[in-house]
Amino acid sequence: MHRYSTVSTIFLRGRKMTSFQLFRRRLTQDWLYQLRTFRSIADWTIWLYMIIPTIVISIFIYRSWWIDGAPTWMEWMPASIFFLLGYFFSWTGAYRFYTDEADMVFLIKKDSLFIGLRKWGFFFSLIFQAVNTLVVVIALLPFLIQHFQLTWEHAIYYFVFLLAMKYFVMYLKFHLKKIQSKMKRIILTVLAFLLLSWCAQAISIHWTSGNFWIVLCIAVIVGFVGTLLYYPIVKKKSLFNIELAIEQAEKLKLVSAIHQMSFDIEKTKVYSRKKPWLFRNSKRIFKKRTARSGFLELFIKVFIRNSSYILTYLQICSATVAALIIIPPIWMKVIIFIGFLLMMWIWLGITWERVVLSHPFTKKYQGYDAYFSARNWAVGVLFICAILVVGLLAGSGYFLVNQISFPQV
Repeated sequence: MHRYSTVSTIFLRGRKMTSFQLFRRRLTQDWLYQLRTFRSIADWTIWLYMIIPTIVISIFIYRSWWIDGAPTWMEWMPASIFFLLGYFFSWTGAYRFYTDEADMVFLIKKDSLFIGLRKWGFFFSLIFQAVNTLVVVIALLPFLIQHFQLTWEHAIYYFVFLLAMKYFVMYLKFHLKKIQSKMKRIILTVLAFLLLSWCAQAISIHWTSGNFWIVLCIAVIVGFVGTLLYYPIVKKKSLFNIELAIEQAEKLKLVSAIHQMSFDIEKTKVYSRKKPWLFRNSKRIFKKRTARSGFLELFIKVFIRNSSYILTYLQICSATVAALIIIPPIWMKVIIFIGFLLMMWIWLGITWERVVLSHPFTKKYQGYDAYFSARNWAVGVLFICAILVVGLLAGSGYFLVNQISFPQV
């Protein structure tokens, strides 16, 4: 990972840097790092066959939304659903100070330079998140203006509310990050997410009804709370470790996305607890002890204990269910389902090999019949379970979509 040279960047051409010059240098280094990461996966073939065609097709589709209207599958959707989608978007991003681990040794002693760097990072975060929110609203304008026949005032107040909610959520996420207990942090995050989602749904009623003064008042209060309460943290040094963890997570977001999408990279999970929640006493699952049952028991315990495997399994299923419900043409549903079958089968096979062949002792017996028998049984059972889950959820969702009529505005 690229490191900032903290001491050497304090001086520029024989003179001391100002806080703005240091911030600009850190920001440039961060952009160059993201560019190098992107270029590491996007060679000329990716640009020619994927990126450029995707950009061109997206431009034509966006133009068609303005001219020909929204897709037919959106007829059943109410306008308030975009308030909920915008609320999900508001949970992305974080305040960044562009600090580095080495700053704790040297830069933290330079109060004016250190606090000045954090101030510039704070104000830049406000501007950057405002631009991101504006891009999202512009992308949704054809639906709001053309399809739902809303006014430009709706779009403006929609932007104001989303931006205010984003500032508040970034402030809230920082305090949730301070909670050391992982279980307590997860519970409070889920509760906060649900509570704020109910508030967003209530405000969407006033938004669709044209009561903009209520939306504006709430947005101003929420936005000021998210920014004014966070600004004093800029001058505090006691929370440097938490800020550094957030900074590293934001900086490595693109790398983490590539890491998650790659099937060739092992996604190891580090556990802080001494014992797992399931099979904590490591009791036997199968009474009959055979080579086949030994392979199966090893795979089942590791698969269930490692949350990254479970989450990936559920993500593949949930993404397929959403696509089968939303996309209307039957032939596209068939293609998506076939793609799901291939992806799930390949991923389960790769996961089996990662789990069972990760240790030299088990890798020694990969040529035995018991190994292939256990592999086929485990992969087959999980594969059938995935098909049943996708079929039941997609069927139930499709039935509800066709039976329940949503109000239009």
